Amino acid sequence: MATRSNINVKVGDIYHCVYCHWDGYPEHHGPILTAHYNSQELAEKLVSHGDISSLENSSEQPEGHSFSTPVKGYTVYYGRDRGESNTDFKKKNKPLTQEEYSYIWDGEKWLFLDCHKEEKQLKHAISL
Repeated sequence: MATRSNINVKVGDIYHCVYCHWDGYPEHHGPILTAHYNSQELAEKLVSHGDISSLENSSEQPEGHSFSTPVKGYTVYYGRDRGESNTDFKKKNKPLTQEEYSYIWDGEKWLFLDCHKEEKQLKHAISL
């Protein structure tokens, strides 16, 4: 069963927002986001490819990587890796919080929302 999430990156006064289908709980996304997407450049690159099937340590696309043949450690995107349309990131005035969890890069650090509760700073290890 999927644990859906939104990943939002603040760029100037707007947010670049994507949907992520699998493993959106903080114990999975937290360590990946804080270790591998911990700068403005890396966070923007993560969401630049649009909606995500599964978040991994890298947003690159190595040879042979696709939705049906994912390479371990590489994020799988619906548009780039599966060829789906209408999966580009959305530009919003505020972060998307439509799923079970929402992750927000505020320009300096990752924050998360749990079921639309109070915003908290995302730490490497999260205890709920």
